[in-house]
Amino acid sequence: MNWWFVLLCLGVIAFLAWRTAVLVRGINQRLAELDEERARNPLDPFSALMELYRLQERSQRKSRSHEND
Repeated sequence: MNWWFVLLCLGVIAFLAWRTAVLVRGINQRLAELDEERARNPLDPFSALMELYRLQERSQRKSRSHEND
């Protein structure tokens, strides 16, 4: 058994576990920030619906203008 290879693999595994923990901590922090922001500014369903209608209308206008070209 090659002990150097085993030690190298253990080192790589330790590095990857540490890196994963750092990334998970960052993701959890970002999710907490988003939750705080959402709690301060709750979504107004009527304004969200109007925004969807606006986007749909804009998309339909673009498709019509490309058909006319």
